Amino acid sequence: MTNNRRAYLFCSFRTYRRIGLLLAGMFAVLGLMAHPAQAADFPSRPVKLVVPFPPGGSSDIPARLLAQKLEQLWGQPVVVENRAGATGTIGEAYVARSRPDGHTLLVGTSSSHTMGPYTIRDRPYDPVADLRGVTLFAWVPHLIVVNPSLEVASVSELIRLAKEKPGELNYATSGHGSSVHLATEIFSRKAGLDMVQIPYRGVNPAAMAVASGQTQLMFPPAIVALPHIENGTLRALAILSADKLPGLPETPSTTEANLEGYEFSTWVGLLAPSATPDHIVDKIQADVAQILADPAVRQTLEEMSFTPAATSPGEFDAIIQREALEHQALIAELGL
Repeated sequence: MTNNRRAYLFCSFRTYRRIGLLLAGMFAVLGLMAHPAQAADFPSRPVKLVVPFPPGGSSDIPARLLAQKLEQLWGQPVVVENRAGATGTIGEAYVARSRPDGHTLLVGTSSSHTMGPYTIRDRPYDPVADLRGVTLFAWVPHLIVVNPSLEVASVSELIRLAKEKPGELNYATSGHGSSVHLATEIFSRKAGLDMVQIPYRGVNPAAMAVASGQTQLMFPPAIVALPHIENGTLRALAILSADKLPGLPETPSTTEANLEGYEFSTWVGLLAPSATPDHIVDKIQADVAQILADPAVRQTLEEMSFTPAATSPGEFDAIIQREALEHQALIAELGL
């Protein structure tokens, strides 16, 4: 090869290399610019909030409030879709397999996400690996309630009756491995009781069963029990929290009911498929935090016995991971 030919090829190589580096730099800049543009464009079509339980439950009610506020903020329809079954895992699996673009989100709970899945041996998804936290939305305290025909007026009287009649008291749950189930099992274990679980397909049917006398007691989320307590078809014995509820000023807290060391609250939060980009997750989280900062929204939630709580995605993921380990170990220990 001649010297001129070598020089030509060398110059061509340097020229193409410079062009390549220039293009790479341009694409990198465009890539950095793309995320804000994509976030600004989200949502580009209707958004679906999947509730993995029947209508009217402790995740469905805040989901509908959230959908209304997000629709106003985003200028796109936000639709709540109930996909109930298997303690919430059917709806969770559906979202886990959805396109990770923020347009299909899960309104999950402790029941559906860190409890129920660990009672299923061959579940079709991994709740921690296949879904990521967007933001916590609210905490939900649970209660101890009984049918008024059960002749107990306090937790101590309930414990005494259950010990006098082992295996005779029936308690309703919203499904095997649900928060309602675990709350009751933990209580039974601490008090040394033998009671029988009657599972129902959702927390509302379970509450109706106790109110109608089909079963005798339940440990439901406060939001579900309040209407029945107000109309006299359920009697509240205790709030499973150190704090009293504004809507139930006469109902004792765990401290007042001599249940020190036993509190039980669950969360409601927004989750997305794990591959959903950070910039979309961050936008959704920021918009939900803006909604929860509205005093009127907070008041509405508090009147329904929710405690509003916005978190960062990382903070929510940390809560999920900690709970998943704790509940998985507890479920295995209880043989559930």
